[in-house]
Amino acid sequence: MIAFLTICYSLLYVLLFKKLKIIPTNNGTISAFVGVGIVILGGIVFAWYTFAPISQDAKLFRYTIPIVSNVRGLIEEVNVEPFKAMTKGEPLFRINPSPYEFRVKQAQASIKQFEAQRTLASLQVERAQNLLRTQAAAQVDLDRWTAELEAAEAAIANAEAQLGQAQWELNETTVRAPTDGYAVNVALRPGVFVGTVGAGAVLPFISTDSSQMVGSVSQSAVRHIRKGDAVEVTFANRPGEVHPGTIVEIVQTSPSAQLSPSGSLSSVSTGAPPDRWFLRATLDDEALADSLPQGVAGSMAVYTQRGKPVHIISKVVMRMNAWLAFLTTP
Repeated sequence: MIAFLTICYSLLYVLLFKKLKIIPTNNGTISAFVGVGIVILGGIVFAWYTFAPISQDAKLFRYTIPIVSNVRGLIEEVNVEPFKAMTKGEPLFRINPSPYEFRVKQAQASIKQFEAQRTLASLQVERAQNLLRTQAAAQVDLDRWTAELEAAEAAIANAEAQLGQAQWELNETTVRAPTDGYAVNVALRPGVFVGTVGAGAVLPFISTDSSQMVGSVSQSAVRHIRKGDAVEVTFANRPGEVHPGTIVEIVQTSPSAQLSPSGSLSSVSTGAPPDRWFLRATLDDEALADSLPQGVAGSMAVYTQRGKPVHIISKVVMRMNAWLAFLTTP
């Protein structure tokens, strides 16, 4: 675009100096014309980069969820397939449930045992109360059986809690999709042992609940960008198309300026150029965003609330990029 503006100004020189001869040709007029052109083009380019910046490194990002089982065991069945769209709650794989079924049955048996003890203690309490009225039993007998009844009720409550835990573990032997999305790098097979350690994730799951464009711009341009500003996005795999969107977040942080606890002194480099800051944007066409593959590259132009006359430059550039994609996309 800078070259195009330079060519247009050069054609203006030919028109004024050579064709129409409105301005006489001498060193003074030529120098003045060149100087004015540098100032005009410099001002236009500065306003363009500041009020309608274009990020050439935009990409579509989605959240990646590492799948970790809540229970341990051998995989018995694998239901997930690579890149196959899945809805939230669909089974990914199933762990051998036999040990957890045994725990459920064990907890159920404990409940029945303690319920029998509670029944016996309840009968003995009732019998001791009747005998106590006729002086045929001592108060100590009633107290003992009352304590037995309370102990049985506490044991039942504890066994029911264990049953709930065992039932939850049994349900967790079927590992399900946490959100809508798809899995990649599926290397699971029946017989593989899986654990509950977070570092031992067995497969990555790509969530399609959120599809956002992330691009970077210079720190000088960020100062004029606000949430809600309009954007236009082009994609390498969709030549000829320009898609509108909206800025949802401005990430004004720099990885080179972070401080982390350590035993070493922090070093600060002043010779490197300032880091670019990131912008997150959503596409207006949600169906299109959901259909795009993760990591698809493109360009993103941001149209701020200031310098609107120079927005036309970015609009032209974005459409040129969209049509040039026909030549650059293999």
